[in-house]
Amino acid sequence: MKMKLSVSCLAITLFALSSPLAAQECAVRVTTWGGSYQKTYEAVAAEFEKAHNCKVQWVVGSSPDHLVKSRLGQVDVATNTLLNSIAGEKEGLWAKLDPAQVPNMANLYPNAIYSPYTVFANVGDYVLAYNSDKVTEEPKSWDVLWDPKYKNHVVIYGFEHIPSLSLAVLQAQKSGGSIDNMDPGLKKMAELNKSGNLIGALDVESQMVSLMQTGDAWLGILATGRVKELWQKGVKNVKVTRPVEGTFPLISTINVTKSAKDPKMAMAFVNFVLSKSWQEAFAVNNLYAPTVKNAVIPKDFEYGPLLVQNEAFQRLFLPDQDKITEHKAAWREKLNRLMTN
Repeated sequence: MKMKLSVSCLAITLFALSSPLAAQECAVRVTTWGGSYQKTYEAVAAEFEKAHNCKVQWVVGSSPDHLVKSRLGQVDVATNTLLNSIAGEKEGLWAKLDPAQVPNMANLYPNAIYSPYTVFANVGDYVLAYNSDKVTEEPKSWDVLWDPKYKNHVVIYGFEHIPSLSLAVLQAQKSGGSIDNMDPGLKKMAELNKSGNLIGALDVESQMVSLMQTGDAWLGILATGRVKELWQKGVKNVKVTRPVEGTFPLISTINVTKSAKDPKMAMAFVNFVLSKSWQEAFAVNNLYAPTVKNAVIPKDFEYGPLLVQNEAFQRLFLPDQDKITEHKAAWREKLNRLMTN
């Protein structure tokens, strides 16, 4: 009797181990920032989970956290900033993205493919914002910031911030220099500081928003998300333009880690991120512009002008981020000397 019971128990155990219920559930570990980004991510990921019968496990944290956890093998798909994706490439953390497994890569804007390992998931940008009551003609170039008729009415980010660093690189290129020869650009930034045009070169965006709201600042660099805040407050005389030289992008990237438990499923998730539905959801809910050309923004979406699209997307001005990181301290020191001479 005991023998029969043991055999029966063994049979049940073997059946249980071989059944789908006992098999390890499919899961893909994906990094995300918290807040509204995670909220949208979770909402749209339900579509992926249903289509692939695979659970998304969220790894929530800051951008540096995402890189650290990728190093530790705790991540399959890394959503991150471009700087951290570049750092991961140097460390050999990422797998090459396979266009055969990520067919939606074919819909990417050409400049949304950073490398074989890194593509842009979505993009915001720093635009030229202006008070249409005071600046009656839409500016066409960033050079308007130097126009003497706007004395004490221009606001930009502090020089440590990417948009102002990018502006300096742009001015260097326009003045015969380059990112490897920044003297012309730094001289232009010093001229702007000494001209009296600046009401502020600020580190706190809320202060920039306040200056635009009160009408003290007439034009300057501003992230589109902050322009949205102004519009929501009823400040509709603040308009945006994207100068001919291009605007400065704020980029979210996507990578597959070499340590991914299921590389095929990780690639499938990246393909989902580049899908029309995912891209449109982040555009409407979070004001991050699509990086794929087939995404459609509703014509009645009131914040549509704040999304960089089509030709303006292809004009995004993205200097070498590695070189900016390496040299910005020296540039700051040189700029300080130029401003005091």
